[in-house]
Amino acid sequence: MLSILIPVFNYDVCGLVENLHGQALSENIDFEIIVLDDASDEEFRKINRPLKEFKHITYIEEKINLGRSKIRNKLAQMARYNNLLFLDCDSGVFNNNFIHNYIENIGKANVIYGGRLYANNEYISTPYRLHWLYGSKREQSPARERSIEPNRSFQTNNFLIQKQLLLEIGFNEKITGYGHEDTLFGFELKKRLITIKHIDNPVVHLGLEPGEEFLRKTREGIKNLKRIMRINGNEKRLVKDITILSYYKKIEKIGLDKTLEYLYKRYEHVLRKNLLGRKPNLLVFDLYKLGYLCSINHE
Repeated sequence: MLSILIPVFNYDVCGLVENLHGQALSENIDFEIIVLDDASDEEFRKINRPLKEFKHITYIEEKINLGRSKIRNKLAQMARYNNLLFLDCDSGVFNNNFIHNYIENIGKANVIYGGRLYANNEYISTPYRLHWLYGSKREQSPARERSIEPNRSFQTNNFLIQKQLLLEIGFNEKITGYGHEDTLFGFELKKRLITIKHIDNPVVHLGLEPGEEFLRKTREGIKNLKRIMRINGNEKRLVKDITILSYYKKIEKIGLDKTLEYLYKRYEHVLRKNLLGRKPNLLVFDLYKLGYLCSINHE
């Protein structure tokens, strides 16, 4: 009935998997949990290897890193059941009805997204505040808000999908590195007139990145946006769905892109000082991303 699929890279997933295993057992359903390690460091493999001793759990280690798209496609191909529940490895499940809530919605839509939450800010130290601020303000929202633009609000951290549909569309393996494979997947669903159903069944995002690493991954994600645009031929519907691209096209149209590139290169250190400090500002973060996109588009 249900295949729970967890790609893992350098993270201890024992607590998450044991929680899901217990919930699925209590539902008295046919299920499996597949944990696919994407060439993690040996210290994390040692931590997670005992999971293979559990009934219904398959734990496999890749020798070469596949990346975020390819590993999800492989998990789908390995799955035994038609209903695939994908979860990021740095997810925290604190709802004892988490699996039950998804089971109740099986058959109501081809794709169901449960959402994500971030911890209370009083526990967030300065190095992690940028990631926390961005996530809590831009990624954390109830189902009623996500449902306004259902395909635009899609993320891959916590969703249920029919196996045949995922195998048909697949995650684009040309999108390597970090970022926006979920953006492209949501757009592919939209092109096929498949609307994502949003429910309030969130996981807590536990894997906050320190500021420097978060900015590095942000830049990597923006490079992926360039790849996405090449793949889709600057399709107007896709540009409209991605905020930073829609702003970039407007700036480019009025000839301000080179000016913004110059300002970004001159004042990048000022932007970074804010973003890596105690009180990062999301408007500054947006300017940082837009300036970086202008700079790489002229390379």
